[in-house]
Amino acid sequence: MITTILATIIALGVLVTVHEFGHYWVAKRCGVRVLRFSVGFGRALYTWKDQAGTEFCIAAIPLGGYVKMLDGRERTISEDERDEAFDQKSVGQRFAIVAAGPGINLIFAAIIYALISMIGVQTPVPVVGELPTVTASKKTRLPAEIVSFDGRDMESWERISIAMVDVIGDQTTVQVGLRPLDSTIVNQVTMPVPRDLITDESPLVAFGVRPWSPPIPAELARVIAGGVGEASGLIAGDRITAVNGKPVADWSEFVAAIKVAYGLSTELTLKRGDLTQTLMVVPETREGPDGPYGFLGVAPVVKPLPPELIRTVQENPIKALWVGVERTVEMSWLTVESIGKMITGALSPENLSGPLTIARVAGDSASSGWYAYLSFIAYLSVSLGVLNLLPIPVLDGGHLVFFAVEWLRGKPVSEQVQIQGIRIGMALLMGLMFFAFYNDLMRL
Repeated sequence: MITTILATIIALGVLVTVHEFGHYWVAKRCGVRVLRFSVGFGRALYTWKDQAGTEFCIAAIPLGGYVKMLDGRERTISEDERDEAFDQKSVGQRFAIVAAGPGINLIFAAIIYALISMIGVQTPVPVVGELPTVTASKKTRLPAEIVSFDGRDMESWERISIAMVDVIGDQTTVQVGLRPLDSTIVNQVTMPVPRDLITDESPLVAFGVRPWSPPIPAELARVIAGGVGEASGLIAGDRITAVNGKPVADWSEFVAAIKVAYGLSTELTLKRGDLTQTLMVVPETREGPDGPYGFLGVAPVVKPLPPELIRTVQENPIKALWVGVERTVEMSWLTVESIGKMITGALSPENLSGPLTIARVAGDSASSGWYAYLSFIAYLSVSLGVLNLLPIPVLDGGHLVFFAVEWLRGKPVSEQVQIQGIRIGMALLMGLMFFAFYNDLMRL
């Protein structure tokens, strides 16, 4: 819980600060007087002022922030102050000040992606163990590495998932390059593309693709204290060889046998050291989404992937910068596409996430290591940048639309139209936030 709270506060605090700094920096370059720079909303926790008189503030609710500038629309300003007022600046300057917030979020994401690429990261080779039945053929020997998807080279499951979302709703089939682990020949197969992603399931599940990893031996690493396994005499180090006389080759077969034996007296054959023994157990009955299942309270010995199934992705500084820009553009386009597909129904609105999901992912990624956490911050920065550019009054994108109309007409949009637009935008934004929060609650 503490990790989740800290990871969320740090991520949101950094991204809000970056976003508002974009507005602040360009405003100062354009000669606008900045009255207040706040990270967070609500009661001020800490404030200080610089020599120019700008008040910097850290507030209690870290879900946003703002930069308050001198503006003649908010109060009467003197003739001496006109040159420093936001509303007195040219359309181009006002456009630049507002666009700088989302813009710097995208730049920040590109820097993070470049940094990750330059440091290098180890990722599992994307090896598939199961494909949709209609995809499988005699020439498709599994397990096989996915080397390309829709004509693009693939290096990780993360990239494959992104590519899958990209084609949903746009294509009925997709070409996938598969290289069996015991071969150097790449086979091209045609995979059906689901019409939509109607739930918040992962793209891999929607496509019917199951990642493969070496079988886990049916050897116990841990026995939960007070559980059925301990009460039956199981100890760490036991190697299960059979269940009710039927041999089990690996952990998955052992789990499958125990799941269907809930509440039943079950014989386990095991090796303990050099000795072969039998124990009788009665798996505890638990309820799951698909009905009751057996549970022993034991965990397997999980060995690291062999070196040939681990890929190190690392680039030189110049290439890393290009990768950072490329990845930011890709993620920005994916965000825009996802919004469009939610509108058309190709993606379920259930995929819309709110603060609770963001907090959960922040905590999970922070617990997984620096790579996962930095990737999460970069993705969130892209999302913040793109979503703020949506042409919705209240958001930066809505203001940019007003400025564009002013530039085309040669005069500002009327105050009444702006007020009505802001009301509509606020209602739409509140509706989206409510729906996202509802989705969060449904995931609990």
